[in-house]
Amino acid sequence: MASDGSKHSGPFSFLRRKPDERKTKSKPTRPSKKEANYPKDSTVLSKDSPLTAGVEPPSAGTYAFEAGKQTIEVLQRFSNALPIPCANEVLEVALLLMTTYEDVTKVEEQVKDINNRIGCLMLVMVDGLNGKDAASLSPQVIRDIEQLGIDLRAIQKDLARITSQSRWLLIFFKDANKEIISACLDRLSDALQSFQVTRAISDGNMLFNIQTRLESMNKVTGKMATQVNEVYNWLKDKNAHSGQSNLVLQEMPIPIHLYGRDAVVSQIARILTTKPRPRVGILGAGGMGKTSVAVAVMEHELVGTKYQEDHRFWVPCVGITSPIMFLQILSKSLRVSQDTGALLKDILYTLKSTQEPRLVLLDNLETALSSPEVVSDGGRLSAEEIIDQLAIIPHVSILATIRSNTLPSDTIAWELIPLEGVAREDARAIFTSICPKASGHPSLDALLEALGYMPYAVTLMAKHAVKSFVEPGELLAEWKKSGTKSLSTDLRLKMDRSIELSVESKAMVDNPNAQQLLAILSKLPSGTNQKHLKWWAKTVDHISSAIATLNDTALITQRQEGVLSPTFFVLPVVQSYLHENSRYNSPEVNHLVIEACCRFVLDHKSSPDDKEFKAHIQELDIEKTNIQAIFLGVTANSLPELGLAQNASYVFEAMLTFSWYQAWTRGNPELLNHLLEILSSLNTEDETTLRHIAEAHFCLGKTYQELGRHTDACTAIDRARTEFSKLGTPADIVRRGHAVLCLAEAWSFLQLPSKSIEDIVIEAQEDLKSDPKGSACALVSRGFNYWYGENPEVGLKTLEDAKKSLEELGCTAEVVRCMLYMMRCNASLGFLSERLRIAQEALLLAKSIGTDNFASEALWNLSCCHIRMGQYDEALVILKESLLTAERVGSPLTIAQVLELSGYAYGMKRDLLGGRLGYEEAKKAYSEMGPLAYITEGLDRCRYNLWQIEIAEGGHVVVEDGHIELRVPMLD
Repeated sequence: MASDGSKHSGPFSFLRRKPDERKTKSKPTRPSKKEANYPKDSTVLSKDSPLTAGVEPPSAGTYAFEAGKQTIEVLQRFSNALPIPCANEVLEVALLLMTTYEDVTKVEEQVKDINNRIGCLMLVMVDGLNGKDAASLSPQVIRDIEQLGIDLRAIQKDLARITSQSRWLLIFFKDANKEIISACLDRLSDALQSFQVTRAISDGNMLFNIQTRLESMNKVTGKMATQVNEVYNWLKDKNAHSGQSNLVLQEMPIPIHLYGRDAVVSQIARILTTKPRPRVGILGAGGMGKTSVAVAVMEHELVGTKYQEDHRFWVPCVGITSPIMFLQILSKSLRVSQDTGALLKDILYTLKSTQEPRLVLLDNLETALSSPEVVSDGGRLSAEEIIDQLAIIPHVSILATIRSNTLPSDTIAWELIPLEGVAREDARAIFTSICPKASGHPSLDALLEALGYMPYAVTLMAKHAVKSFVEPGELLAEWKKSGTKSLSTDLRLKMDRSIELSVESKAMVDNPNAQQLLAILSKLPSGTNQKHLKWWAKTVDHISSAIATLNDTALITQRQEGVLSPTFFVLPVVQSYLHENSRYNSPEVNHLVIEACCRFVLDHKSSPDDKEFKAHIQELDIEKTNIQAIFLGVTANSLPELGLAQNASYVFEAMLTFSWYQAWTRGNPELLNHLLEILSSLNTEDETTLRHIAEAHFCLGKTYQELGRHTDACTAIDRARTEFSKLGTPADIVRRGHAVLCLAEAWSFLQLPSKSIEDIVIEAQEDLKSDPKGSACALVSRGFNYWYGENPEVGLKTLEDAKKSLEELGCTAEVVRCMLYMMRCNASLGFLSERLRIAQEALLLAKSIGTDNFASEALWNLSCCHIRMGQYDEALVILKESLLTAERVGSPLTIAQVLELSGYAYGMKRDLLGGRLGYEEAKKAYSEMGPLAYITEGLDRCRYNLWQIEIAEGGHVVVEDGHIELRVPMLD
């Protein structure tokens, strides 16, 4: 109950028409003497406020030295330049930590000490190791450095876990996060003791001197290294790999600046320099940057320390059509001087001539592997056999790039490195480095997502943006409409060529099943798992063969979601290309996909009162993105083109079924509005079409209701009410009755008079008198309206009768709805223990049938009960679960109320940080909702309580009974 005496509860707490008329049953909070002057338009006090004057803010760090940008730049210059590999790895992880996890400070200010301590440790470690020989280091120092690496990786894992949390969940994991950060600091303190640098760290001047010295030293050693390399290149053996050939090959590409690939480049470099006989395969689709990564590895400093420059070979395999041609290109690339007429023998002799390490990069190896073997008098020869012969030589390391997801071999133990799209931040960096004016554009992230964060596609699109002077929003619209055709001719040809190498490969051309499966999968933006392939690919004869071919050509990507259930999907860029290819986007393919989609949806049709509902929504959840995309692609014009005009009613029925699934799980009006647009263009005199229109409006109203758009809900349901009335059959009148009950609920959210609501509930009862379930539901609405009209005693009795009827009918979902209203009556009557019991029972039932919206309300009621009893820790545990559930459903009001309750619970525990985070997020959530009275009241409570918390944080606490004085949220 609110402090002003008004009756409020949960998602329906604001429904009292005249809240001031009821007396409060709980002790109201005493108003603060300063309450009349609190800053309603701001939640944060100014540092110059008289209330915070003289209060010093806490220090962000404990040391005189603070690691900043210059420290990071100095340390980066020594990356991979330290005498032992473990120290280079430690420095790499440290730099990652110092430049990545800034968002953690939102939760705990003390985390700034982590960066400072890491920076200090690294400066001292680099200063101590620089210029030393690995042999001169004691085993203890090496063990300490290795342990430091373990500690830093553990810290990296912990901080990554914190920053991956949603901003709302940070509120609930705040205490756990604080413990994690404290543990991180403890690890670093132990490391400081091991290195005996505590005194040095306390001396800021000493660290600044080290930093300056290292910076100067790096510049000098850089010049010396250049001079040494020049002398070495002049003195080295001129006879090794000095052969000439008439075959002309392109030079290895010049290394470019890579975004988001530093970690994988370093990983491969370490494998090639530390593991015996390394054989590394970089896998992935075209455009992922496999060659760029491989070239960066070849030029990596660590690789240069093991493999001399003239012992690193780039072998371009694009265009190879036979094993003989493969040998010719190998001979040319390896600069083989011996010429006995036996190419393979000459290559192997040259590589074995000395024991010096060699590194061979086989770029685009899939072309060579796809060439047919040669049969001659001398036997069989294949590209795979040639590679096996190279792999036998112990001092020859092999790095391969291959446009595939696999690289199977019965003789070579490949270490496979799959490349996928880069992170969003890295894709943004690629784009804005080419097109700086796109930085900060609101549509840029959506454009990058549409490109699948594929580096090559992002690069080409950014160049197109520069050429065309078109902003990301317009580029996105063009891309969705036309795919690669939206690019300029030269850029389109480059992107198409990258994809065609796989799509038009011999393996694909020879496998019609793979072509058909690729066409189907290209219509599924989120992919599908192996279990559901039987629905989508019913017409594909040999699915396993098709999957193998698509894997070999990297035209599909896999996400392993379980031991036996990988998800297969086609990259967005490839999807766009295929949609413009008549072979893969034919009417026949589209007909098959839409038909499969309708069959899948209708075979999983059920309502919350059906026993199969929970299992059905779990299956639909997996395919919901695909189903939405397919149905949104259906238009009035496309139905006859796809041969579906005679079966349109079947498609509309499936669309309505899926829309009801969305209304019961997470409402989305887009598909319903699309369906109504199609239906309105058809013959509206047809009874079946009219029934679809009525049902679509009913579902749309229910959807708007779940999303908190109550005015829109009323408009849509009123239209459904009219259409059902026109149809007039007994079944349509029953549907009208159910629609009117939904309208009564919407009216209560809009705080219309109780008498008006009673009138339409009576109307609905008349419509539903022939339907036992409908009659019981109407009784539930009457009971709720009694509570709404300030008569909870009669309301509770009516609801108990309705519950009994629904239980006899086996309508579990409606039983839960009835129990939620019973909780409100019990809260108004002060029956706390009964409210708690019903909430626990309702929660179990809601979870058993899979209704998250009911479960969220039950959890909200449970948390209110615990807050009423002063059990704030128990309340917070329940609120966390309630927030997760409400977030899945997308209920804006429940989310706002849960956040407000969490702020209140933390505040009553005197946890100022938790209280402030909760109220700040609640204030944002209320601000995004409509201007109704109960929203304004919630917003005002959040502002006032934030003001109180800010006073307490400034050292000026208003206390009553040992607590901060906060306005009580809606609890009844």
